[in-house]
Parts: sequence; C-alpha cells; structure tokens
Amino acid sequence: MAFQQGLSGLSIASKALDAISNNVSNSGTVGFKEASAQFADVFAASLSAGSATQVGIGASVNKVSQQFTQGNISTSSNTLDLAVNGAGFFRMSDSGTITYSRNGQFHVDKEGYVVNSSGLRLTGNTYDAKGLPSGVGGDIQLSFGDADPKATTDAGYTVNLDSRSASPKSLTQALLKGTSTPVSSSAPLSFTAANNDLTITVDGETTATAKIAASTYTDTSSLVAAIQTAIDQTTLKGRVTASSDSSGIITLNSTHGGRLSSLDVSGNAAMQLNLAPTATAIMSVSGSNATYASLTGTVVPAYPLTIPASVMNIAVDGGSAVAVSVPAGTYATAAVLATALQAAVDATGAGSSGLRGKVVVGTNPSDAITFSSATAGGTSKIVVSDGSGTLAGTTLGIPTFAATANTGGFSITDPASYTSTTSQTVYDSLGNPHTQSLYFVKTAQANKWDVYTSLDGGFPPEIDPATGLHSPTTVSFDSNGGLLTPKTISTSYTVTTGATKALTVTVDLTNSTQFGNSFGVAKLSQNGYKPGSLSGLTVEADGTILGNFSNGQSRTMGQVLLTNFRNPNGLVSVGGNQWQWTPDAGAVDGAGAAPGTGTLGVLQSAAIEESNVDLTSELVNMITQQRAYQANAQSIKTQDQVLQTLVNLR
Repeated sequence: MAFQQGLSGLSIASKALDAISNNVSNSGTVGFKEASAQFADVFAASLSAGSATQVGIGASVNKVSQQFTQGNISTSSNTLDLAVNGAGFFRMSDSGTITYSRNGQFHVDKEGYVVNSSGLRLTGNTYDAKGLPSGVGGDIQLSFGDADPKATTDAGYTVNLDSRSASPKSLTQALLKGTSTPVSSSAPLSFTAANNDLTITVDGETTATAKIAASTYTDTSSLVAAIQTAIDQTTLKGRVTASSDSSGIITLNSTHGGRLSSLDVSGNAAMQLNLAPTATAIMSVSGSNATYASLTGTVVPAYPLTIPASVMNIAVDGGSAVAVSVPAGTYATAAVLATALQAAVDATGAGSSGLRGKVVVGTNPSDAITFSSATAGGTSKIVVSDGSGTLAGTTLGIPTFAATANTGGFSITDPASYTSTTSQTVYDSLGNPHTQSLYFVKTAQANKWDVYTSLDGGFPPEIDPATGLHSPTTVSFDSNGGLLTPKTISTSYTVTTGATKALTVTVDLTNSTQFGNSFGVAKLSQNGYKPGSLSGLTVEADGTILGNFSNGQSRTMGQVLLTNFRNPNGLVSVGGNQWQWTPDAGAVDGAGAAPGTGTLGVLQSAAIEESNVDLTSELVNMITQQRAYQANAQSIKTQDQVLQTLVNLR
C-alpha cells in the first residue's frame, strides 16, 4: 500500500514548514540569511534495469540551503554598526576559535576590543598607539590615548603688499657727512669744468652726475645752494638734499628711508667737499630703536691677502683714537682677516683706554670688512683712519669719515617703523601655541620689501642682539606684482616651554603679490598642531577605523578585513548569526582582504544589513506547504479507506 509516499510527504512538508517558520521568526535578525528546504524523489532500489511501470516510494529532504543574497541596508546611530554591501563575511574570534558573520553590530568592550553582542572579537589589521601598523593581523583593539602634538615646521603666508606704500617715516635715511669744513672766507673753494662733477647713486638703483656751477665759493650757504641746484637739475631732484651744520660741514641726505636706503658718492668734487670717495652710508638699527655706527669698506680684497704690519687708529663715540696694531700675515679669507682684526682690536684692552667690547669687526655679504661700534644711540659714531701703512684707506677701503648714527629704525613696538604686519598661531614640540608675526617694511628700492619675524612679540631673530646689526630677508617683486625671490624664509626661535629649544619654521610666501591695492591676507596655513583627545570614530569604506581628535587630526586604529568563500553554502551555522568553515565551503576567496578589493563588497558605517527574508513570499510558501501537508494526509486517509475495503471482503 502507498502509506510510505504519504508519510514522506508529511515529513518533507513538516520540514519545509520548519524552515519557513525559522525564516519568519528571524525576519528581524540583523544579517540573517533565509533558508529553504530542497526536496528529492525516492525510488525503491532494484537490481534489474528500471521498469516502465516503476513507481516512486515518496520524497525526502535533500538539503536545507541558505540564500546568501544581499539584505536591505538601513542606517543607525552607532558608528561601529557596519554593513557589508556585497560579498564577504566578518571574521570573528572567540579565544582563537574562528567564526564568520554578516551581522555587523559592534561595540567596544572595556579593554578596547571591537566585539559583537556575544563578546566575540572582530579581527583585521592592527595598529599601535601611534597609528602605525603592527605588521600582524589579529583582534582589533582601539587605542584611546591622546594624539601627539606636532611642532610647526612650515607656515604659509599669502598676502598682498600695497605697491603704493612708501618707506616708513621712522626709518633711518642714508646720510653722507663730510669730515671737515670745505670752504670759508679765508679759504675759498673754486670749481671749474674739470673738477665740478659729483656722481651720486641713490638706493643702489638711480645714478646721476651733478655739475656744480663753476665758480669760487667763499661761504657755506652759497656752496650748499649751488650743490642743491646742481642735484635738482638731474633725475635725483627730490631724492637727495644738500645741507650743512653750524660748523660748515657738508651733508648729503637721501629723502627715502629704509634699511636699503644708501648714498654712493664719487667724482672730483667729492674730495674737495671732503666727502669720502665711493663711500656708502649704511644705517644699521637695533631692536631698541637706536642705531649703531657702522663703516663698510668699499674695497673687496683679493684673497689670499698678504699685508705688512700696519696700524689703524679707531675712535669710538667721540673718544680719543686708539692705535690698533695689525700683525703682518697672509689671510686666506675675509672671515680669517676679520678674526685677526678683531683680535687686534681686543688686544688694546677694555675700559676707557681700550676698544675691547666697543668695536665689532665683521664682513658683509660681499666680503668687505666692516667696523661697527657696540654702542647704540644718537651720538654713537666711529672713525677709522690710517696710522702707518695704508690698510684701512687703500687695502680695505674704509671711508675716513665719521659715520654718525641716527635714532630711529625698525622695532616691533613701533607701528610707524613697518608698513604691514600679520600673524598666526604656530606650535612647539609639546603642542604649546605661539604667535608668529611677520613685519613687512617697504624699502627705498622699488619693488623690494624687508621681512622681519617675531615669536610671541619677542626679539626678532633678524637682529643681532650683540651688535644690533639687522639682517632681514629682502623679497623682491617683478613689475607685474609677482613674487620673484626668495619665496621662502628660514627662521628659528628659542622657546622656554620645555619643548625642543629651537623652533625652526620655514615661512612660505609663495603666491604673495605686490599690487596697487590695500594690504590683505588671502591665506594663512601651518602644519603644526596641539595634543588632542579622542572625540569620535570613523570607519571608511575600505574598513579603516579612524580615531578623530579634538585637534583636528585623525589616527588609524585598525582595519576591518572581510573573508569570502567559493561556496558559502558549505558553511555550517552555529547560531548567534555565526557560521563555521567546513571543507564543503571550498577555498577561501580573498581571505583577510580589505573591503572593496577583489570580489569583496565595501563597508558602510553607521548602518546594518537587515535580514533578507521576504515575509510575503514566506507566508505564501507557508500556505503552499500547509496545503501539501493536507494533501499528503488525505493520501494516507485514502489508502486507509482502500485497506479497510479489502479487510471487509469476505
């Protein structure tokens, strides 16, 4: 009788209803994959060939297969809720026992591990507390320590300097003063066409030759008037003025102020006016807003330089001249000679009769020798002349006139001494904030600006605190307002916060301009930052977990890796939304790879993958299996009625 077929039908219908009921019950389970019962017919075994009249003996459940199709993705409020959009499984560890899951509902436990609700740890690439990869995979553990600070090494300033600006009025103007009175009623001065030329170069860019009217001058006022008339008949009108003091000493003065303001004087008339030939009056100003007297040689000797034993007479600040004995020798470079001259100066001793501590010997960028007084102030002056030999006057070209300093000069405390300024915050190696300021000073030369810097309002590093000599960076622009050179300035400051003592910052002025428009700051930037505390997490599509800190920085804390299989249906479910690998799953496809690589899907943070169960389909399937169960029960009932008929035969 056919009870067996009916019974098998009841069995598989019951199994199908079990699968459907399990699907329905897990329709709200995150990452759940629906299952369906797959059936197969059953025939009685036969040693002979199949018969055309053979009837099957029922059906059996061949397999309960899960459907690894993509579930809908919905958003959540937890950053560590992760949804896989595409193929791949999260790899979970339970004390070394590995399982796989599509449920991406994670959080951080007390030890910083990323875990699911069952306490299983998410695995992937691990990183240390500095955000550096450890080189091995494992359980992802997040580090919640503060982010390290970074000292500023580059600071960008994109500014426009107003091309219409004039040099600040408080800056020193170049002044060339005679050494004695050239004319008096008892000693008239005569000029002819052969000796009346006076060649003047102003600010290193404009040169003209003034022709003093041929005449005999018996008083200073008429001589000064003639000199001024001669100057005004050249291109230097309005640029140079002539005057005299009460003693009748002639002075030429540049009307432009600024560090680069200078006067070069030469020609036959210069000697007769007792103006030093080819001498440049260079003004050096100190941070205290007072100047140091300085003389710069007009001759650059050829090195190695051999000199005989010589004596120079040097007088400082109106004191008596002191004889400085320079030994004979051969000097390889300007620096070596300057060292020897300084030693000779210091050998005169200290106090009122010596020059030690009063005179500084150095070199300029052209390797000319410089003599500077170490005393600042309106009366500071230095006079250098030859004693025996010609070292000062001929070999070194030191002008034999009194370089008298004038008060006034750049100072960060005097807004009248600079044209424009701007500032921004920079950081030392401990993350302490400092204010770096830039001061732009329009020089007397066209399209040139001096740049000074300061940290926290401190003494500018461009000023030598010992000598008061200024060495600002001079930046130049072309006639179209574009920055020529230099585009960067290297600065170094001393900090006392316990951080690295020298804070070295490269100032980048690239893209700065000099247009006929008001001073403006287009962009400020710098690459340092203070320490920061963790303020949140971000998970990228490639699985990278970033810690976001209060200082605006981020640090890699780990990377989630996904695993896929050739045959996901070969995995065996162990509950809790977990599967384990079996040989039926086949080779691992993209094991431990970053999301988005190969066949793997990408991650979506603050999102979950819903169950892929379609309730509508499942309810229809439930009705279908219910009818199948009823039909099989009816089959058994029919067989029973047939059997009862047979039993009732007599």
